[in-house]
Amino acid sequence: MAKKKDDTILNVDELYTKTEQFVDKNRNQLTLILGGVAVIIIGFMGYKTLISDPANLAAEEATVQAEHYFSIDSLDLAQYGDGFSAGLEEIMAEHSGTNAASRAAYQIGVINRDAGLFEEAIAAFNQVNFSDDVLSPMSLAGMADCYSDLGDYAHAADYYNKAAKAADAGLAAKVLAPTYHYKEALTHIELGNYSKAKSILSHIEENHPNSKMYTKAVALRASL
Repeated sequence: MAKKKDDTILNVDELYTKTEQFVDKNRNQLTLILGGVAVIIIGFMGYKTLISDPANLAAEEATVQAEHYFSIDSLDLAQYGDGFSAGLEEIMAEHSGTNAASRAAYQIGVINRDAGLFEEAIAAFNQVNFSDDVLSPMSLAGMADCYSDLGDYAHAADYYNKAAKAADAGLAAKVLAPTYHYKEALTHIELGNYSKAKSILSHIEENHPNSKMYTKAVALRASL
């Protein structure tokens, strides 16, 4: 399929933004911050907090070293452990249903995606807790990235759309949603669905005028 104005259209992989990279690398710290807020709110309401839940507490303790390895790009040690501390694979399997297991699933997805193991990455991303305002859209987008790299643009477009909607409904709306909408538009261009792509780009222009994607959306829509 011939693309229009190639200098305007970017490869989906090039749109792995600094924001996404930051969240990937600092997910543990961000989770602790968000978790601290959640603990205060839940404690005020009189429910059990994360810290008082033995299963979650054990999972959090188990994941400290693996997440440290992930943060410094020691990915084999992060995924499989160091012989003393559990790796992400073990945490995901043995602490199912906990926040730590959900983070482990996301991190395994990132590792496998970046290694070109797309089917394995999709399987890991699917283990994430999709009620998480940040992990949910990023995991859906991770799956979309994998489908795009596999050349399955129909599924990629669908998952970018799901990721954008999840981002719109959560804490990361202003940051992640326009990027995922833009990626969705690119996949529709790959499919030859130019009218759909233009509609998505118009949505970015109208709803995310302060986003870094705004200028790109305007230029790309004008080129179609």
